[in-house]
Amino acid sequence: MNNAIKIMSFAEYRNLPGVNFSSLKHIAESPLAYQWHLTQPDEPTPAMLFGSAVHCAILEPDQFDQRYVVRPPEADFRKTEWKQWRDDALGRGLEILSADDGQTLEEMAEAAYRHPVAADYLSRPGKSEHSLTWTDPHSGRLCKGRLDKLLYDGTILGYKTTSQFSQRQFQSQAWQLFYHAQWAFYRRAVIELGIHSDPPVIEIVQQKAPPYDVAVYDITAPIIDAGELTYREWLDILARCERTGEWPGAYPGLVEFLPPKWAQDSELGVDYFVNQVGGML
Repeated sequence: MNNAIKIMSFAEYRNLPGVNFSSLKHIAESPLAYQWHLTQPDEPTPAMLFGSAVHCAILEPDQFDQRYVVRPPEADFRKTEWKQWRDDALGRGLEILSADDGQTLEEMAEAAYRHPVAADYLSRPGKSEHSLTWTDPHSGRLCKGRLDKLLYDGTILGYKTTSQFSQRQFQSQAWQLFYHAQWAFYRRAVIELGIHSDPPVIEIVQQKAPPYDVAVYDITAPIIDAGELTYREWLDILARCERTGEWPGAYPGLVEFLPPKWAQDSELGVDYFVNQVGGML
């Protein structure tokens, strides 16, 4: 049976068979984009590496010192003693964070645990970085996912940072980034694995900049239902492309050019803007 729950490194997870959400979501751009990203995996950026450290500090604080070390402000790697300090840290498999990043992480963790609802969820027992594999019942396809944290009561607990923190801004950003499909994808995994028949989905969202405010979102059934329709449509498109061997781009046919909404809505009318820029919008 392919369905399983595993604790493993991210490198091991990447080598597991199955479709994962971070790849599948590129179908929303085009099948061509999906296929390209499969052969051109994203290299971790400094922002992604810092994001991993934030996740560890918030969701696995007991593991932080086993994975990271903060460079003291006075550290000078041109000096022998600090070179030895660096080499020792790297030799133990630790990632070295700058003093500024270390300070930011500390402030973000303090802010997260000051929020009464977030602190309650973060303190509940569970396991972080669960790697799951399951068979999607709609498509029969093997899928995989890596959950931020799965609480022992079956709750799926996620954590995200954002620069669009207000409820209106975050909800708009989340929809554009297909978070609703991701929540549904992971919820389906928990159901198919028999962990929980109706798992709650909770997302902790934190500002990237001071004061590092926190909001906790309850992801309700209508959002999950919309997300499930979205990712299942992607799986259908993926199956069709594999069957036909065709991976079209976003605009495979002739596209009618339309004026932008601001021009259509202007009281001056489209013709005014066309004339102002020599016939081009």
